[in-house]
Amino acid sequence: MLRTFNFTPTFPVKQNQNTEISRILSAAVISEPFCQLLLNSPTHAIESGFHDEYFNVNAQELAKIEAIHASNLVDFATKITNF
Repeated sequence: MLRTFNFTPTFPVKQNQNTEISRILSAAVISEPFCQLLLNSPTHAIESGFHDEYFNVNAQELAKIEAIHASNLVDFATKITNF
């Protein structure tokens, strides 16, 4: 007989940061111009927002994002999730 276990992993979650990162990446997936701006000038892309949406990232997060050098969105997303 197999037993089922209720396992809920506990990870330190930075919910606000993860939400904003997800929003930024979603905008890049939806819009090629925003994606290119994000890859070439992340600070400008984030500060400009996307349509009527603005991103809530602090200066430290913005500096980390600015330090990412990626040639495509997959590379950018991989690097942004590692900090």
